[in-house]
Amino acid sequence: MADTKKILVVDDEAIMRDLLTDYFEMMDYAVASAKDGSVAWEMLNGYQENGFDLVITDINMPNMGGIELSRLIKSKYPDLPIILMTGYGIEKVKQDVEKAEGFLAKPFELNVLQDLVDKILS
Repeated sequence: MADTKKILVVDDEAIMRDLLTDYFEMMDYAVASAKDGSVAWEMLNGYQENGFDLVITDINMPNMGGIELSRLIKSKYPDLPIILMTGYGIEKVKQDVEKAEGFLAKPFELNVLQDLVDKILS
């Protein structure tokens, strides 16, 4: 189990955090979650030395959203892949989405997310 991939799920909606956490744990990933970008950033900085393999984050959240979180991650951990999620559609966030390794418009099918995660982590 030493090569178990670690995913950080960031979403202000507890239902979405729980759904994604449960799903990826069933798929044998190690999963942590955060309710917003500022909590996620603290977790990343406390854990990243041998830390996460992927961050999946919502864009719109209180305190710190996914775009700001992505910018911080890419400035300090440029090789850490990010998947952005939003209910707003790609046109509103296109410029920022291009910096991420993946983008999903909510609602999405879990198998679509799984395919994207598999592609990024392989």
